[in-house]
Amino acid sequence: MAKIVVFGAAGKAGKEIAAVAEARGHEVTRIGRDPGVQAAAEVAAGHDVAVSSVADLSRDAAEFYREAASALVASGAGRIIVVGIYTLLETSPGVRVVDGPDFPDEHKPFCLGHAAGVEVLAESEADWLVMSPSGNFGGTPTGRYRLSEVDPADELTYEDFAVAVVDEIDDPKHRRTQIGVASA
Repeated sequence: MAKIVVFGAAGKAGKEIAAVAEARGHEVTRIGRDPGVQAAAEVAAGHDVAVSSVADLSRDAAEFYREAASALVASGAGRIIVVGIYTLLETSPGVRVVDGPDFPDEHKPFCLGHAAGVEVLAESEADWLVMSPSGNFGGTPTGRYRLSEVDPADELTYEDFAVAVVDEIDDPKHRRTQIGVASA
């Protein structure tokens, strides 16, 4: 079984991910809120997998997500899985939802902040994966999921998402990329 640290384990996604991992017999360290960049690297050190589902809306998004990704990379955790957002999924090669002409300007800073964190991961040698809903969180849990291209009409429950994340921990199939997930 894996030794997993879940940052944001008090939030909706993190709580469900930690619960599914524990139910499967993994050793889980739950971190309820971001412990700060320096402490995050220390906490994640020695873990097989670090899962990040954190946000700090009081800070500049790009600064926060770059620092969070840098701390996870510096920790040396064997694998990094980040809970992402569908607006960074591509609608066509090289074009993300956030890049569309009708995307609201007021949402761009947060989305591009997430993207800055992904760039840090991509520039590293770390084994990382960003898992995002292909649409929005919501719906009724099914216990099943599917990988999906971006589709804002798709729904993904936190429970189904947790199953997808822990399945990826148990049997890694995707590396150094972002994937979309929807409830099946």
